[in-house]
Amino acid sequence: MNPRLLHAVMLLWVLCSSAQGQCDKSLETNKLNLSVNYELPTFTADFPIQNMVTLDGIIYVGAVNRIYALAPNLTKLSEYHTGPLLSNETCGQTLTGASSGSKVDNHNIALVVENIYDKGLYSCGSADNGVCRRHVLDEDTSPKTVDEHVYCFADKVRKGKGQPIDSDVVVSASGSQVLNVESNFITFFVGNSEIPRTGNVSDSATHPHTISLRKMKTSQNGFTFYSDLSYMDLIPPLRGNYYLRYVYSFHSGPFTYFLTVQRVSMDSDAYHTRIVRMCSSDHVIRRYVEMPLECISTDKRRRRSPEIDTVFNILQAAHVTKVGNDVELQKQLKVEKGDDVLFAAFAQGKPNSPEPTANSAVCIMSLKHINNMFKFYMHKCHTVDPFHFTGSNKKSCYNVSSADDCDPHEGINEGKESKYRLQVTQFVQRLEYWQKELTNTLVTSITVATVHGRAVAYLGTSDGRHIQVLVSHFASPHVSVRLDSQPVSASVALLEADGSGGSLLMATGNKITKVPLIGPGCDQLTTCTSCLLSSRVTECGWCDGRCTRANQCPSVWTQDYCTPVITKIFPTSGPIRGSTTVTMCGRNFGFDKTENFKGSVVTVEVAGAPCKLPRQDSINRWTEMQCSPVFSGNFTPSGHTVKVTSGNMVATIEGFTFVDPVISEIFPTFGPKSGNTMLTIRGAFLDSGNKREVMIGKAACKVQSLSSTMLTCKTPPHAVLSKQPVKLTVDSVELHAPVRFTYNQDPIINSIQPSRSFVSGGCTVSAHGFFLQSGLQPQMILSTGQDAEVFHVCTTEESRCLG
Repeated sequence: MNPRLLHAVMLLWVLCSSAQGQCDKSLETNKLNLSVNYELPTFTADFPIQNMVTLDGIIYVGAVNRIYALAPNLTKLSEYHTGPLLSNETCGQTLTGASSGSKVDNHNIALVVENIYDKGLYSCGSADNGVCRRHVLDEDTSPKTVDEHVYCFADKVRKGKGQPIDSDVVVSASGSQVLNVESNFITFFVGNSEIPRTGNVSDSATHPHTISLRKMKTSQNGFTFYSDLSYMDLIPPLRGNYYLRYVYSFHSGPFTYFLTVQRVSMDSDAYHTRIVRMCSSDHVIRRYVEMPLECISTDKRRRRSPEIDTVFNILQAAHVTKVGNDVELQKQLKVEKGDDVLFAAFAQGKPNSPEPTANSAVCIMSLKHINNMFKFYMHKCHTVDPFHFTGSNKKSCYNVSSADDCDPHEGINEGKESKYRLQVTQFVQRLEYWQKELTNTLVTSITVATVHGRAVAYLGTSDGRHIQVLVSHFASPHVSVRLDSQPVSASVALLEADGSGGSLLMATGNKITKVPLIGPGCDQLTTCTSCLLSSRVTECGWCDGRCTRANQCPSVWTQDYCTPVITKIFPTSGPIRGSTTVTMCGRNFGFDKTENFKGSVVTVEVAGAPCKLPRQDSINRWTEMQCSPVFSGNFTPSGHTVKVTSGNMVATIEGFTFVDPVISEIFPTFGPKSGNTMLTIRGAFLDSGNKREVMIGKAACKVQSLSSTMLTCKTPPHAVLSKQPVKLTVDSVELHAPVRFTYNQDPIINSIQPSRSFVSGGCTVSAHGFFLQSGLQPQMILSTGQDAEVFHVCTTEESRCLG
């Protein structure tokens, strides 16, 4: 074979060998089997479902034109028709001066329960001009019905007096967040969205206030404002021209909160998310502040840099819950057991638009941290007037010494009452918890519940999927199933039950699906590690090579350990007493939950030699493990077996050999001092181990090709004529060549004869000079340049040419 072709083949072999010296990453996957389907209880309504709430175990569903009461098993108990209604009527009465109207669908904007006077349900629709209806849930009626005692909350209209009064117009057709904050009476905090519409927009007398709080009358037939300070409205120039969407509302401690999406500022085309805070004890809006929130994703291996951060700015859904007994979550968030925590699903917005893209992230922040940020920025006076409510964006400061406690008795005397309406100018940013798993996914709902002491997040998506994931930076989803082809609604209901029998109710279009909090099953979990890592919340275990619940296993079922499996080792040989690192590919290394999730003690033995692991906590429990054999005394290899012991489980594989590499000869034994001689080293087991280094004297000879019996390298240059030792180091084991390599003078060519010949060739050419045999057998190469009269004579290896 041509020597150059041989070297190319050998180099290709080396490259292929190095590519093979890696663990197959496909074995690493703990991805879910997304093709698995589960049979789950469902309820199908006549119209799209928009809201769900629960009270005393009964599920109340607000749909277009319908209100349903469902039993926990999703059996329909009762039904109330809320529409279609005439557009010019409220509570069945024609509005004063209104022209005849056509029938319109009544969308359920809000569904609220109360448990202070009677057990009641409030349904607030887009028809009836934003007026709510009260469904009295009779204690003596079993099951509770929504259609027997229903009252429309518009006192003046019911008495034939014309338009409903201002305080009874609760919700907006553009969407609303209605929060019932119960103390000694019922108070509704209401945020009404403003979505710009095309065409002429007329401001009707029943246009609801943008943000307000109202008290239910003791007669329970309507609402009342304490004063005209009980509400705030967008300034007139912004009505119909300003995007303001109320996404979520909640009550925590002394505060009531709203989460909104709106413009960054009046002179910006960008959009962002804000959190609004009010005092729950206030009868009027006297302590109001809003602050921007952002969810940030960054490369956690690098230092933070605003230039490379990914910003998720458009809130899609949120959920507030107490942190509970999850000790790991308490440590990660630096919170205590009873603290409230906000879980927020954000999306990247389209440029200069409130519309989301299919790229989501979830951020988690404690309310304690959020309130500290409110206090800090207010104290530093990073605040201005909220332009959309005041028409001014001038700097506005407030002394926060009494602003944070929301004491209902504070400033009760005339003239001493604290009051502020502020907008924080600084962003509160949080690093995302999950983003990689949510790439190309638009999250539309989020709920968090505690299952077996661990916090679990339940996500819904725009493509109708339901995802469950343990609240941990290191967790991946353990459930991802398709419920429907339609998006999952942001309105999710939690149906508690004894023990682990709780369920989540998720709406997609006209359908409600009941999903167990522990997950619908175990079949999606395809590996032992993914099965057992989720078992604390899914009640899954490993049985006969598949993930199941205990009652589905006919033989041995375990939640404690996975049997280690070795699929490949490399290298397959190494020098005795070398520092060879042996890599084992496989799965389940060190996975044993009886060791409190830290992994069991793992030991490795290679052909009879103990193999030292770098650190027990550095073991990759899924796919790869590395160790270095430890030799003591007069070690003699015993077999070819690699054995991994994990807890009381053992895995073995044949194929590793300790060898004694040697060099038998080198060729050539001399070459020019300018170097580049192709040196061939012959011997045995030259390809063992991981690393090889050839030294000629103190300079490296660059390896070109490698096999078990032959290695080639290009000699380095040497300044003087000399004989230098040749040494090959294989994983710290040094091998010495039986002879030295001699550096000779570089060849010199003085002349060639003849200097001319026939074009057809065939003439013998001789070169004259000195040291022409300093390297390999020299060759003369005649090549024609642009001038056919000129020939070039070269020696093969040294490229010394005479023109």
